Amino acid sequence: MIDFDEKSIVAVRRTGDGERFVLFTNADVLPYWEQRFWVAVLDTGSDGFGLPVRYGTVCSAPSGWALRQLVLVVQARMALEHARMPEGGALAVLEALGQAVRQMQAGEPLGAGVEFCPGGLPSPYRWTLARAGDLHLPLCPDPASREEGVTPEQVLIVVDEALRDWSARAPYISRLWTCRNAVREALAAEMRRVRIARLVAGASGESG
Repeated sequence: MIDFDEKSIVAVRRTGDGERFVLFTNADVLPYWEQRFWVAVLDTGSDGFGLPVRYGTVCSAPSGWALRQLVLVVQARMALEHARMPEGGALAVLEALGQAVRQMQAGEPLGAGVEFCPGGLPSPYRWTLARAGDLHLPLCPDPASREEGVTPEQVLIVVDEALRDWSARAPYISRLWTCRNAVREALAAEMRRVRIARLVAGASGESG
C-alpha cells in the first residue's frame, strides 16, 4: 500500500458501487501551486496506486498526468469497449467526454505523449497500460471493473475532483464549470455501463 500521512487527505470519494476508493492528498503540494492535491491514491482492488496529477495551468504541479491526458486514456478505453460491445453504454461516455474536451483550454494536444501497451493480465482489450514519459497507469483489464487495476470510473473521479477544485479557485471561468458538468455526465454514464457489463457477465456465468 502507498505510504502517506492520513492528515494530508483532503478528500475521499468512492466508486458508484462503493467497493473502491480514491483518496486525494495535499502532501508535497507547494503554496504557489493552484491545486488542492497532487497525488490521488486509488484502490486497485488489492493495493493502492499513486496517481500524480497536474491541472495544466501555469501554476500547477510541474509533473504528473495532465487532465487532458487522463481524459484521453478513458476515451481510448471506451473506444475499445464500444467496438467490443456497441450496445453496452460506452458511447454515452464517449459523447460526454467529447463535450468536455471541447471546453478544455487550448494548449498541448489532447493526450500529448500518451502511449498504450499490453498489460500483464488477460483482457479482451489489446492494451491495458497507459504511459506518458516516466508515468504509467495500469487499467483494470475487466470490462466490468472487477479485477485488479485502476478502473475508468476512478480516473474520471480524479478528473472531476480536479475540476471541482479548479472551478472553485476560478469561478469566473465558465468553461471550467461546463467542462466539469460534462465530466460528471461521463462519470454517471460509466457507472451505468459498468452495471450493464456486470449484468451481462452474470448472465453468461462469468465469475466476478
